[in-house]
Amino acid sequence: MSKLVSNYLFTVVYQMLLMLTPFITLPYVSRILKAEGIGIDAYVTSIVQIFIVFIVLSIPLYGSKQIATKQSKLDCSKEFWSIFSFQIIISIINLFIYFIFIISVTEYRDLFFINIITILASSIDISWYFIGKEQMKKVAIRNIIVKVSGIIFIFLFVKDYNDLPIYQLINGGTLFIGQLIMWKPLLKDIKIVKYTLKDLKTHVKPILILFIPQVMIQVYVLVNKIVLGHFISEVEVGFYNQANKVIRISLGVISAMGTVLLPRMASEYAKGDNIKIKKYIDYTLQFVLLITLPMTLGMMAIAPNFVVWFLGNEFLEVSNLIIIMSPVIFFVGLANVFGIQILISTNQQNKYSIAITIGAFLSLITNTILVFKFGSKGTSFALLVAEGVGALMQMYFARKYFSLKHFFGLISRYLFISIVMSLSVILIGYIKIFSPAFITLIQVLTGVLVYLIGLLLIRDTIISKFSKILFKKNYVH
Repeated sequence: MSKLVSNYLFTVVYQMLLMLTPFITLPYVSRILKAEGIGIDAYVTSIVQIFIVFIVLSIPLYGSKQIATKQSKLDCSKEFWSIFSFQIIISIINLFIYFIFIISVTEYRDLFFINIITILASSIDISWYFIGKEQMKKVAIRNIIVKVSGIIFIFLFVKDYNDLPIYQLINGGTLFIGQLIMWKPLLKDIKIVKYTLKDLKTHVKPILILFIPQVMIQVYVLVNKIVLGHFISEVEVGFYNQANKVIRISLGVISAMGTVLLPRMASEYAKGDNIKIKKYIDYTLQFVLLITLPMTLGMMAIAPNFVVWFLGNEFLEVSNLIIIMSPVIFFVGLANVFGIQILISTNQQNKYSIAITIGAFLSLITNTILVFKFGSKGTSFALLVAEGVGALMQMYFARKYFSLKHFFGLISRYLFISIVMSLSVILIGYIKIFSPAFITLIQVLTGVLVYLIGLLLIRDTIISKFSKILFKKNYVH
């Protein structure tokens, strides 16, 4: 358990940096690149991400799960090289197609050319190996170095709207160097071993099965954004992209839990230890509900005042989009538990794929219907549909691993406290005698205080256990 906690803390530190990075760079970049520059960046990045999806496939999920099940150094080395070889083959094919794409386009060709380095970075990404070995410290340190370097370079070299190519080069370049850094500890940890074509082929089917939901995720994350930019405007894409970034900032703590627990759950499943699996599920489900419900309602409450100072008056429309998107935080939390930690770790990838696919198709239909009349609001609602439907279906498929009665009991408790918290935050938002930034700070501090008091009043078990750990009482590793 101590290693699990340590890995989670390292991952959370990195995710906290991910949350802080936009707070440092987004206000600056938004004002430097303007809404049009932000929109162009989002549009180009969306297309580049489609190519990256076909390079990465589902290898981070599949690779970390497979590495977690291997005990000997020889088996682990053989598994790594066979999976990575498949990754390289797919990368070469995609790079060839990407070059053809660059030659064929006339708009933003220079930006697409710069993003070759981003695609190369994804091609050599082997962080999934360290996640599978539960060596989160190495991945976290690498990622922290990359992020901090990126922040420094952005402030040093991005000075006006014409520096958009430099901005994209910084993002891609720091990512590429960060991937290279990970190869030194990797080569110390594994052997160079021979493997057969048969070893490589064994990975193709499970990777492709897991790849289906990854493609579907991109349908509503990227394709909907491209549709918005093509039929409405890059400015609307800029609004949508900034709102989505703000929401994604809030998901760091949740994704950290999934990253840490997937290899552990896969390892316990391989051993057939169902008791430990259910214990981990109970803890994580309660933890996810405890943090996602207040984050969802809290984000909705602070949005109007937050956008004014964080993004500037040019992005006031973003506050409405944040309110629409906020429930995504709750649904992503559920999907993290039911989909990644349960369905994938217990080899039920087909059910996970079905849930994501249906959610994606409904999202695409919703966006097609709403985007022409409502613009970025329609695309935001389409995102909510995808995440909501996908999470609820994954919950249904994973129903035998948890108690539905206990689940709704937890929701009712945390939702009530979250509503009280959000009402107090909304009331503070009406104060106009302070600056918007200071009001947001007061809102956040008040929300945290009210929510913690509520948890103490109901004697929440997670808070009690955390208090014991904090004060070193009755703590058992």
